[in-house]
Amino acid sequence: MVPDAHLNSILRHMVRRSFPNLRRRAIAIGWGAKDELFYYTADAEQYLIAVNPSLEGAPRRVLEGGIAHELCHIDADLRLGAYSRDLAWNRYSESRWYRMRNERATERQVIALGYGRHLMELIRFAHRLGYTFEREHGLFYAEILRAEGLRRQTE
Repeated sequence: MVPDAHLNSILRHMVRRSFPNLRRRAIAIGWGAKDELFYYTADAEQYLIAVNPSLEGAPRRVLEGGIAHELCHIDADLRLGAYSRDLAWNRYSESRWYRMRNERATERQVIALGYGRHLMELIRFAHRLGYTFEREHGLFYAEILRAEGLRRQTE
């Protein structure tokens, strides 16, 4: 993974703004995801977020949509104990249905935090790059649009 000051600046701003539980956690971010647009992994007590280099020219809101998604995963993991977290990681890698449920719940949390528009911009940008999304990847664009509209109505 290649560290990047711009990505790190976005990450730090988002953690301060929307993820108070992550403020004291060691989280690194950089370019390096090959097969996915974003992913995260845990190494000891440090979390690593990798971003696909094809997003290097992406607008800030596009990057924020993907980073918010990964931060929501990290936040959810930290709410679990060590055994439960290992079990969840195993289920995620083994079960398409668990992965689908987890990704959809994560995107609902992203929307609840106010990053729904960012998520939609990420999807549009990724489509222009040739990426496609299936239910396994989370909510569809229309579902995010609907959920974002409902969230804004309740504000």
